[in-house]
Amino acid sequence: MLMTGAEAPVVDAQATRKARFRGMVGDHFSDIWRFLRHLGVVAHGVDDAAQEVFLIAWQRLDEIQPGSERPFLFTTAFRIAQASRRRVRREVPDEDVESTLDASSPTPEQQLDDKQARDLAHRLLKGLEEELRVVFVLYEIEGFTMQKIAELTEVPRGTVASRLRRAREIFQARFDRYMTPRGGQ
Repeated sequence: MLMTGAEAPVVDAQATRKARFRGMVGDHFSDIWRFLRHLGVVAHGVDDAAQEVFLIAWQRLDEIQPGSERPFLFTTAFRIAQASRRRVRREVPDEDVESTLDASSPTPEQQLDDKQARDLAHRLLKGLEEELRVVFVLYEIEGFTMQKIAELTEVPRGTVASRLRRAREIFQARFDRYMTPRGGQ
C-alpha cells in the first residue's frame, strides 16, 4: 500500500505516541503497582488499579509534558487509590501478590523473610493516617522530593515536611514496639 505525503506524518505520530506510551509503561509500571499497594489498594485489586492509571495516561497522553510522566502517573495513582479504598473500605487485604511475581528462585527461608518483612511494612504503613502514609511512601520509598510531593498532594511544602516528620515518628515507634521482646524475654 502506498502512502501519500499527508498520511506519512500521521503514521509517524501514531508510532511515536505508541512508543512513548510503551516507554512509560516499561519505566513506571512496577513503581506504580508498588505505590498503589503501599497506599492500601487490596492485593487482588492492584492490577486493575494500575491498569486504570495507565488507561488514563493513554487517554491523556497528548496532555502530559515530556519529562512529567512520572508525576502525572503518581498523581493519577494517588487518586485511583483513594477511590479504590472508598469502594472496598472494609475489605481485608488478600495474600501478597508481589511474592508471585518474582521469577528468581530464592530459598524458602529467603521467601519467608521477604514475606514477613513486606507484611510488617504493610502493617506498619496501614496503621498510619492516609495523609501521613502518602507522604511517607512517596518520600521514603519512591524517592520523591518534598516539592514534588507538595505539588502532587496539593499542600504546602511545610505541611509535607511536618507530615513526613510525624509519619517517621509514628512508624519508628510502631517498629520499636514490634521489635521489643514481649514478656521480659
